[in-house]
Amino acid sequence: MRNARESGYAAYAFDFDGTLADTTDLNHHAVQASLASHGIGVPLTWVAAHPAFTAPQLRRRLGLGPAELPDDTFVEAARNYWFAHTDRIRPITAAATAARTAAQHAAVAVVTTNYGDIVRHGLTVVALDDLPWTIVAREDVQQTKPAPDPYLYAARLLKVAPHACLAHEDTDEGITSARAAGMDVIDIRQRTWR
Repeated sequence: MRNARESGYAAYAFDFDGTLADTTDLNHHAVQASLASHGIGVPLTWVAAHPAFTAPQLRRRLGLGPAELPDDTFVEAARNYWFAHTDRIRPITAAATAARTAAQHAAVAVVTTNYGDIVRHGLTVVALDDLPWTIVAREDVQQTKPAPDPYLYAARLLKVAPHACLAHEDTDEGITSARAAGMDVIDIRQRTWR
């Protein structure tokens, strides 16, 4: 990857889960643990095969009503598990290196569908908390990815035009969000970006 000075980008945006940090194992276990705390037993293989990380998504997949899996208690139990098991988080080296390189010459942001406090803690775990991040989390926007709102808000906070920002993503929803905002995007699932 070219460095920020050579590329002409004024800012770089990075997704957190799956881009800067491998949180897959932790997220799956947190969903399973939260469901179990509500008396809903599902194997970890089911969670991995049916990725859904919000109570409404899980209710649809499991055919449950709001009383059986309330939003607030689902989130609380999942968060408690997540914070108690952050030793399962692993940095994604290529993206972490790209972020460090970019931060030497440009503004950097984390644009995530996760909660801000979780991301801040996760950045500490993967030793990226020393970078001057602007963080846009799920609580900062009305519509999360795949809507363009998170990336548009990040550009506004960074005081750059969206076309002057390069996004790094690992999901189709994230790529759709960044492109809809007018940003160029690197799909880190592609081996050629490194």
